[in-house]
Amino acid sequence: MGERQRAKEMIEVLPTQKYNSHLVPEDGTLTCTEPGVYVLRFDNTYSLVHPKKVSYTVEVLLPDKAFEEKIQKL
Repeated sequence: MGERQRAKEMIEVLPTQKYNSHLVPEDGTLTCTEPGVYVLRFDNTYSLVHPKKVSYTVEVLLPDKAFEEKIQKL
């Protein structure tokens, strides 16, 4: 897919959530079952007056052959 998608045309794979990560750092995983471009979106519109500092790490792990076969059966 060589074109950029508008936000309204994208498919949301996780619902938007508010985290209190100033209390406890957040950690999570997402298994991507469909090939494509996945976008991470950070939204601070609920608190425009107070800026936030966001630190994050993303690690992409390629599936092994057995996992690929399992996903294809879904």
